[in-house]
Amino acid sequence: MKLVRLGAVAAAALLASQTANAQAFRDVHADANIGVDRFYSEGNHDDHFGWGGELGVDFDIGGFVVGPYGSFWNARNENITRDGPGVAHRKSFEEWSLGLRAGALITPATLLYGKLGWTINEQRKFFDADPVVTPGFPNGNPAFGDYYNHYRTRGWQVGAGVQQNLGNMFYVKGEGRYSNYRTNSSSLAFLLGAGVRFAAEEAAPPPPPPPPPPPLPPPPPATQTCPDGTVILATEACPAPPPPPPPPPPAPERG
Repeated sequence: MKLVRLGAVAAAALLASQTANAQAFRDVHADANIGVDRFYSEGNHDDHFGWGGELGVDFDIGGFVVGPYGSFWNARNENITRDGPGVAHRKSFEEWSLGLRAGALITPATLLYGKLGWTINEQRKFFDADPVVTPGFPNGNPAFGDYYNHYRTRGWQVGAGVQQNLGNMFYVKGEGRYSNYRTNSSSLAFLLGAGVRFAAEEAAPPPPPPPPPPPLPPPPPATQTCPDGTVILATEACPAPPPPPPPPPPAPERG
């Protein structure tokens, strides 16, 4: 049954990612996380340091990012609670989750996201019953009701966070998430993470167009040659020819 439910979540995540794949693959990302986890059970809670990791795929559909994820978380909290005729010791171990993450790019490098998934948590419960004295013997007959269970719980998970890319390859994130294990137990975690992105290769920009050819030099101005042999612009007038020399004076008469 557990595999069927996980398979249903995986199928839903893959269906969403297939739809997104028709748009644009964005990246495969993997990160390591540390944080604080609060485990609730039997009306009690215990805070503990936790660590884990996440692997996911994102698709960009026009500024909206969606994709499946899988995560691991280990905090090992333990609640020790008086529970009626004894003391209950319930401990949380590893948590495995599978689901879908979706968000919006509020800047080209900043993703604000939410997540919804299915989760499995390993737990142990030890009940230490109080001794009960039954009648029938002069000194009483002690009877005990201790029991020990080690099992896996299944539930759902919701969360939200912000991811900030540091260049094209690395990123950091902050996230809060709530996991409900549906066995009178749940957890609330706040974590910080750092990871690496294996992004789609961006196409190289086309080469710039060649520069335009230099303009042609202007044509030389039109000229003309005057009668005296000088060359001037065609728009100018040739100089007037010099006047003819005066006639020579007449010869004197002989007397």
